[in-house]
Amino acid sequence: MKLDLHTLTQQHNLTPRGIIHIGAYEGKDLKRYPTPDTAKILLIEANPKAVEHLQANFADKPNVIVSQTAIANHTTPVTLNLTSIESNSSILPLSGYREIYPNLKVTQQITLESRSLDTLLRELNLRPVDFNFLYLDIQGAELLALQGATQLLKYIEAIYTTVSYEDLFEGGALIDEMDAFLAQHHFVRVAEANPYHPAWGEVFYLREHLSLNNDEPQLSSNKMTPPVVEETVTKAELLQTQQELEDLQSRYEQIQKELEQSQIQQQQTQTELSQTQQQLQTSQTELSQTQQQLQTSQTELTQTQQQLQTSQTELSQTQQQLDQSRSELHETREELELTQFQLDEIQVELEQSVSQLHQTKEELAHTQEKLQQTQAELTQLQQEQNTPKSSPNHSTAHVKMLAKIIAETLPDS
Repeated sequence: MKLDLHTLTQQHNLTPRGIIHIGAYEGKDLKRYPTPDTAKILLIEANPKAVEHLQANFADKPNVIVSQTAIANHTTPVTLNLTSIESNSSILPLSGYREIYPNLKVTQQITLESRSLDTLLRELNLRPVDFNFLYLDIQGAELLALQGATQLLKYIEAIYTTVSYEDLFEGGALIDEMDAFLAQHHFVRVAEANPYHPAWGEVFYLREHLSLNNDEPQLSSNKMTPPVVEETVTKAELLQTQQELEDLQSRYEQIQKELEQSQIQQQQTQTELSQTQQQLQTSQTELSQTQQQLQTSQTELTQTQQQLQTSQTELSQTQQQLDQSRSELHETREELELTQFQLDEIQVELEQSVSQLHQTKEELAHTQEKLQQTQAELTQLQQEQNTPKSSPNHSTAHVKMLAKIIAETLPDS
């Protein structure tokens, strides 16, 4: 069963006039304790996304201040481990907490500058005296926050905090360490509860003088039960039943919240699975298309190779034909050269023949002249022969001369 902070504050006559809530997440836990309209409220959250929700949820509340800060006992960089249930995120690594909730996974890590509470109040120009109620829910880092708030603790009257009974976070403090530290600052544990698991719970600390004024017994570091108020049996049973109902309601809300987270994760997983299947189908389609293109390319390559072989064969044939044509051309050239040589010889012989023809013509003309001359002489000789005065010797002489002329005129055989 969760602690009833409304009842506890009433029992101890405590009115929150200034509240510091560390680990506010989205601000739903503010309903667990009284928040007067006049109270100044400082909500501190490290998760940037949760801070956006806080600012939106309390934008119309002028008394609410929202700060996005990681609280520790120093001012150095820290790593915020965001988990699948973001309200369980911590600046400390998970250890035993992971064994209790095996489905809880670290989904993201963010590096942030941490601040101590005292430093943050100075930076925000807030006075520690204005705050008397401190609420801590930061998953194992509660003692770190208290160690950095020594000035603030002088004015705080009540502290609500989650505590660990086992090692749940690396470097996280156990309840005995929390008791010892707060005892040094005059706080005593007056109530505690384990609503979800024996390994962790929640504790309500009160400043000593307030506890004594309300006749509350001082408690040891061992677990205790909440103080009993004198009432009738019927009323006590009614209150117990009401608390049990509230406890069941709180557990139901927590389970419902975890179920919603699981459903969201399942939807995300299904969405991712659907996307992956679609991507796989797309990849298979692309692979099939690629294989078809490859087959087409291989077919085209085979055809191209065949065409290339055919072209090579044709080129080889053409080369052979070219070589044959060159050989025939060479032979034709030789024949032409031989024919040209023969033509040259014929031309020379023709020129010689023409020269001889001219010479023969000249000789024939000369012979013709001589024949004409001889004919004239023969005519004259005939005339003389017909003359009675001529002598035989004289006739003989003329015949010899005519024979000589004829012999000279005729060409040599």
